[in-house]
Amino acid sequence: METEVLDPVSAREAKLEEVRLLRRRLELQQQFGLVCYRPYDKQAAFHASNHRWRMFRAGNRTGKSTCGAAEDCAWLLGERVWLDRNDPARTLGIPKRPVKGLVITTDWDKVSEIWTGQEGQGGKIWQFLPKGYVKKTKRNHSGAIELIEGSNGAVLRFDTVESFKKNPMSQESSDWDFVHIDEPCPEQQWKAVSRGLMDRGGRAWFTLTPLSEMWINDMFFPRDGGRRDTVWAIAATTYDNPYLTPEDIQEYEASLTEDERQCRINGIPLELSGLVYKTYSHDRHVLKAVPRGWSDFNTPPPDYVLYVNIDVHPQTNHAVLITAVSPTGHKFICREIWTPVRPISHLAGLVQRMTQGYTIGRCECDPIAWIPHPVTNRTMADEFVANGLVVTKASKAKEFGVLKMNQEFARLDKDGLPTIFVSPSLPRFHFEINRYCYDKENKPIDKDDHMMECMYRTFINDPVWFDPKTISFPVGDLVIDRPDFSLPDLNEDAI
Repeated sequence: METEVLDPVSAREAKLEEVRLLRRRLELQQQFGLVCYRPYDKQAAFHASNHRWRMFRAGNRTGKSTCGAAEDCAWLLGERVWLDRNDPARTLGIPKRPVKGLVITTDWDKVSEIWTGQEGQGGKIWQFLPKGYVKKTKRNHSGAIELIEGSNGAVLRFDTVESFKKNPMSQESSDWDFVHIDEPCPEQQWKAVSRGLMDRGGRAWFTLTPLSEMWINDMFFPRDGGRRDTVWAIAATTYDNPYLTPEDIQEYEASLTEDERQCRINGIPLELSGLVYKTYSHDRHVLKAVPRGWSDFNTPPPDYVLYVNIDVHPQTNHAVLITAVSPTGHKFICREIWTPVRPISHLAGLVQRMTQGYTIGRCECDPIAWIPHPVTNRTMADEFVANGLVVTKASKAKEFGVLKMNQEFARLDKDGLPTIFVSPSLPRFHFEINRYCYDKENKPIDKDDHMMECMYRTFINDPVWFDPKTISFPVGDLVIDRPDFSLPDLNEDAI
């Protein structure tokens, strides 16, 4: 096969064209750098989101502040100029009028470092916006640029956590089309500025390494375990940045403690860096598709054996977690109940409806259910049985249970797959497992842990599949602690 050889003239012309293109790109970068902005995949996903509140939660050196600054400048210009003109995302969510925006970061040094630099040079404002776009600037008492006005009438103001602490009322009467929170700010500061978004139907985005201010994480992953259609979040690690070499990252990583590494490299909130279940992985353990033979993520086939664990409370919510075991021995945490305090008869009814048609291997309940009521002398365990649900006493061996769960989450089957899977449709479970941390004394924090207690109590006694046609209970050391009561003495009026 003959190889085509360019003549010297053609080769020279091709080289000259390449140089011209490079020069043109450099000129564009110097005059209008946002045109040359090339977000990597997670940055691109952030820009494409049309949610009212969105968050780019990331480790250090992931380009999160650059990503946020690009979005700020796009809103000032009215379009994401790095995208093709026919791309609908080019103007997605951006008002057609000149906008008013606010950026909040830690201090004025950070404002200068990321956005303003020295007027006319340095900083994303001068790198990203067209030359001559900035019509006017205003400086604060310390000489830092606190406001810019564009030639199209758009306005961008800067403020800091530092300034808010000195004057908490500074943002109470302002209104905005967008607010950009770069790095965590106090919740009161967010409440003040978010009120300013109401009149203009404004949006907000957060770009941060989660060193503090847990309220931000709760905003995107609510404590009640519910879901909000208005929020969207993406997480990035330092390794996601394609412009950093592995060697650079590893050198930086080696200088960090384990907790710092989890936060600064992986973007896990510092409060969550001491997670109890470190072997649990959302990507590995949470079902991504409905398993074969299942009706949905919560409904396994009828030949699966169910294990029920109940955490009752006299004053706070009741929690129930149901685990299904397949004939292959795989475990599926598939159903939950998270309900305000109601009569035990109500809770028993819910459990019975959820387990109807299935074989129940065990139904366990928190030992508190065996404490007699000071007036009636009846226990909650009595009431469960009176309503057709026989419960056994669950273990209180938390330390052993945590160890057991970490072993279970790490275990793989012969095909290299986990032996435990979790339904994605368990809002309270997911809320808890992503917040279940050790305290300073290296003990699991006794807060927001109801589903976690149900989980380790279920697995302490090794839930297994069995054929109900041949045996009535799974083989093992099962101790049934039946409540002390007399059935004839129980009636509806007595409960």
